[in-house]
Amino acid sequence: MDENSNRIERKSYEYITLDERKGNPKELFFTWFAASTVSTTLVTGAISIMIGLNFWWASVSMFLGHAIGATIMALHSAQGPKLGIPQLLQSRAQFGFYGVILPMLIVLTMYFGYGSTNTILVGQGMNEAFGVDINVTVMIAMIPMVLLAIYGQDIIQKFMKLYTIGYTLIFLILTILVISQLSMDILSKGEFTFSTFLLSTAISITWQITYGPYVSDHSRFMRPSEAKKTFIYSYAGSFLSSAWLMILGAAIATMVVNGNVMGQIKAMGTIGYILVIVITLGVLVINSLNIYGAGIITLSIASNFIEFKTSRKMRIITSVIIGAIIVLASTAGAGDFMNYFQIYLSFILFFIIPWSVINLTDFYILKRNDYPPEAFMEKDGIFGKLNSKTLVVYLVAITCQVPFTNTGIYQGPVSKALGGIDLAWVVGIIISFGAYYGLNKFIKAETEEIKKEAQKA
Repeated sequence: MDENSNRIERKSYEYITLDERKGNPKELFFTWFAASTVSTTLVTGAISIMIGLNFWWASVSMFLGHAIGATIMALHSAQGPKLGIPQLLQSRAQFGFYGVILPMLIVLTMYFGYGSTNTILVGQGMNEAFGVDINVTVMIAMIPMVLLAIYGQDIIQKFMKLYTIGYTLIFLILTILVISQLSMDILSKGEFTFSTFLLSTAISITWQITYGPYVSDHSRFMRPSEAKKTFIYSYAGSFLSSAWLMILGAAIATMVVNGNVMGQIKAMGTIGYILVIVITLGVLVINSLNIYGAGIITLSIASNFIEFKTSRKMRIITSVIIGAIIVLASTAGAGDFMNYFQIYLSFILFFIIPWSVINLTDFYILKRNDYPPEAFMEKDGIFGKLNSKTLVVYLVAITCQVPFTNTGIYQGPVSKALGGIDLAWVVGIIISFGAYYGLNKFIKAETEEIKKEAQKA
């Protein structure tokens, strides 16, 4: 077997033993800084301008949203060193061995969604710069993304560090270029409404929370004693790059009518033209996170039904199939990208927030964080096959958000009554936390009462 083949990671859903944990928490700063240092972040920042806010209110909402959301994201990241297993597999503790399949499937669609939107942006960028057919670019671009995902954590971390250094310089140049072309009049166009401010804040919170399912897949390679450092470096990397680039995207969006951020950068002259090419190609590295995560989820779901150890061949086949699905989704959705993307972000919010709140409440507040690793792999273990109570809480929290939502395809009755305000994400947090925490405290109190009665008898 050649040296390149030996470097392919042979882990997916499996526990990372202490001897195998060679990671440095500082690496996570580069991973999560790089993850948002892409054109997708610029495009997302443009949404705040497209919905009517001026630049200043858009910037405040995004700063606030990322500050809140990055805290949640980093709390998930700090779970990895403690448990040593992938993020979604940890949810067997809350949902049961088979019950976790539901959130796993939802997160899998998220990986495909972000994978497709990133890939579309590569195609659009190359089309803007060279007139190359978007579908052809999408298919070619998928090759390096899949290769990075196949080789896994070690090679991804190395590329992320190099990427952070190089692309920080690239986006600094873009920032200076944008500032040189802005005026106070342009930045002040738009108006403040509470509903649009809240929606913009929610988009930034969602952006951060949707990293929640990714983070322990990478932080599980850190040692348990490094959980605090893991939190700090994950938070700093994700917050700094996300807030910076979304605010920059909002600034660029003030110059255009249709939200075509990449087209506007291209129109900034020769430097802008070169920047479009370089920024677009950067997604080739970052999108490997979606393929890597989707591969872990796919094999984790398979482990519910088949006992196996991850092999190199298995990783290669899984990553190639995932890449092919993303290519198909990208070629189908490239035509009306901005509308699809905004609707997609709103849709994901419904499902990710209740999962995140349940998982963090169980781990940090109910203090259920010292499970033996083997417990997560046992069908008939302490978590049970299906935790129906958690599933009910999860589905109720999702359902309760519907009347409060305001997306591109549906507006709930409560949102209409409140003048268009989207409070779905707030309701999701309150219901999922209140119901899950309250239910578990009630069950614990009843159990203790039964024990007392039994001792008296």
